[in-house]
Amino acid sequence: MSTPAEWIDTDQRLAELCEQWQQQDVIALDTEFIRTRTFFPKLGLLQIADAHGIYLVDPLAMEQFEPVREVLQNTNVVKIIHSCSEDLEVFERFFSVLPQPLFDTQIAASFAGKGSSISYANLIKAMRGDIIPKQETRSDWLQRPLSQSQLEYAALDVEHLIETYHTLVDELTQLQRLEWVKKECQQCINKIVDSDNFNQYYRKVKSAWKLKPAQLAVLRALCEWREKEAREIDIPRNHLVKDSSLLEMARILPKETLQFYKLRDMQPKFVDHHGEECLYIMETALGNVENYPEALPAPLTASQNQLFRSLKEVVVSTAECLSIPPEFLARKKDLEALVHQYEETTITLPKGLQDWREEVIGNALLERLALEVPQ
Repeated sequence: MSTPAEWIDTDQRLAELCEQWQQQDVIALDTEFIRTRTFFPKLGLLQIADAHGIYLVDPLAMEQFEPVREVLQNTNVVKIIHSCSEDLEVFERFFSVLPQPLFDTQIAASFAGKGSSISYANLIKAMRGDIIPKQETRSDWLQRPLSQSQLEYAALDVEHLIETYHTLVDELTQLQRLEWVKKECQQCINKIVDSDNFNQYYRKVKSAWKLKPAQLAVLRALCEWREKEAREIDIPRNHLVKDSSLLEMARILPKETLQFYKLRDMQPKFVDHHGEECLYIMETALGNVENYPEALPAPLTASQNQLFRSLKEVVVSTAECLSIPPEFLARKKDLEALVHQYEETTITLPKGLQDWREEVIGNALLERLALEVPQ
């Protein structure tokens, strides 16, 4: 490591550095955390790099984080992170804010033609030739003191990010794709914000499409309750009760708790503690008829799959011309949404195919749909 890192474990020094970071154009961020048996990640270390150095902030030793929150929300300071999704969860949980504006170097690298979901180590190796050791990936970041190996590993995770950022910005500017990346990074922020919409989780449950609206109403209510309960007691949602059990509850609609014990993957301990509450939730959801959700789309039929493959060909061909991963150009769920609209009078592009994607791929997909002959 070429730049020695400074260990920060006092509120006073952190506040001084935050004033320094407020004056920067960009800073690099990373987090080290533990998340094994909890719903929320436990922050063990915050790494920050700026034009002057690398700083390892010990969140376990301090209490005053308002200066950090102000830096994270300063829109004049670009925050650089590699593969931001989990880090964003940490920031939201620990600091109650999200870093904006955000520049994710993994996303940027994909749009710069460097492959899909490239790791930080591989990106640095490709761009600089440096080898980033990864032996501390699964370390205990809540232990104190941290080992010298852990400290070096943590510092390396931000040491080259600012230089990498500038290189990628230059490449993306030449390719006229910088705005694409900025919008994709903002979508990462929006996704974290939208994750607080608990009543939409039921859509993620496998085979939920098989349920009728009344059953879906029950599944939605149960998933919403589980989301709140899991967060309240801080355990992973499937450690509380699995998706498959909630699906069975919604499908069978038990009338008494004894029926719960026979459901797939159901833990007796869960029934003992939450059975009566779940019965009440189910009864309430069934009684709210006017609020039943619409049925979810079924898996594509054989003919629809043929149409999906045709659209996928357009995506792959365009992606190859642009040297970017096909999944970054058009996501599977958006292509399926187009297929489901095929026989409707008016076809509109899903939200995921609007904005810059409309010109790059959206219109081409609509043209391909117009050429397809109904089966």
